[in-house]
Amino acid sequence: MSLMSSSSSTISSYYGDKLGGYPRSYTDDNWIEGGDDDWIYGEGSRFATDDYYGGRPAMDYADVGGWDDTDDGYAVPMPAKGEEKEAEEKNVVTAVPANDAGADAVVGEEGGARRTRRRESSVEDEDYELHVVFVGDSITEQRQGTAMGKPNDDYTGIKEVFDKTFTRKKGGDFNGIAMGISGDTSPNLLWRLMNGEMPYGLTPRVWWVGIGINDLSIKGCSEEVTLLGILRVVEEIQIYHPEDVIVINSILPVQRNQEGLLEHIGKHHEDVALKNKEQDMSAEQMDKKRDRYDFWPSIVSINKELSEFASKHKMIKFFNADNVFVEEREDGKYMKLDLFSDPVHPNLAGHKKWNAEIKKRLHEILNDKP
Repeated sequence: MSLMSSSSSTISSYYGDKLGGYPRSYTDDNWIEGGDDDWIYGEGSRFATDDYYGGRPAMDYADVGGWDDTDDGYAVPMPAKGEEKEAEEKNVVTAVPANDAGADAVVGEEGGARRTRRRESSVEDEDYELHVVFVGDSITEQRQGTAMGKPNDDYTGIKEVFDKTFTRKKGGDFNGIAMGISGDTSPNLLWRLMNGEMPYGLTPRVWWVGIGINDLSIKGCSEEVTLLGILRVVEEIQIYHPEDVIVINSILPVQRNQEGLLEHIGKHHEDVALKNKEQDMSAEQMDKKRDRYDFWPSIVSINKELSEFASKHKMIKFFNADNVFVEEREDGKYMKLDLFSDPVHPNLAGHKKWNAEIKKRLHEILNDKP
């Protein structure tokens, strides 16, 4: 397939001669200051002239009254001269970025109000390196210990295992974060990446993409549409992180019957006993027991295309999770049901085995990366 190469060249040629990727020909949308295209070009917007996107470094705000002369990615006003001392005397806390993990404020007699900028704590984190970011759906969100954004006791162990594997301070070989949302499809994930979840400063060495099953199951998309959706997500990451490796995780198997049988193999296709396994699930109780989860042929087809696509692109890899979750027996291929908590989601044991294989692959990728 040539989706990546053709789309990338089209995008780059379109964006190349336009400020931020769009011509200034739109009518005023009366947003921010009321100028043309403020929704696109306003400070902090995706295509602003002071934004990372579009290939320009963030501007310094020294020429804007009261702003710091060293850009650190935050638009936080600096206190005017004497203001900080006055705040201490009045026990007033000056502004601190709400999302600045390295900032704190000490109030009153315990030290006065102080504004600690991220750069002051950077020495402590100067050796930190983010190796991998996992993006995806509910299977990725399990690693956060949440479901639909809320803590889930069933996933607490999964989060602990993930943290131990992908946090160096906890003994892991790598530093990694997971950004998943239950129910997300490829378009949902693409929207997230285009609207804040791939910000300037988030610079892992590897992006691990796990998406697609909801396109097939929830939305009923065809194999072709599901494939193109996954590749569009890959393309979006590659546009802004061309030097990073992107790993496409295979779509995991989905249980289609009580036995875990996914497909027949070879001469055993006509075996009577094997047919009986199917008959048990293909009678009037079939739909109730399998809950219409017969996606294996589609999953195999999509994974095959993803693997072939990755083989043609140096910075894109394919990870076949079937090696973890599928086993081949004499009569067919079976889903390892002991590694799943339901027809779709891996359980704690499944995540442990999966993480171990991911860790091996990351060692290979990062050692081989130029």
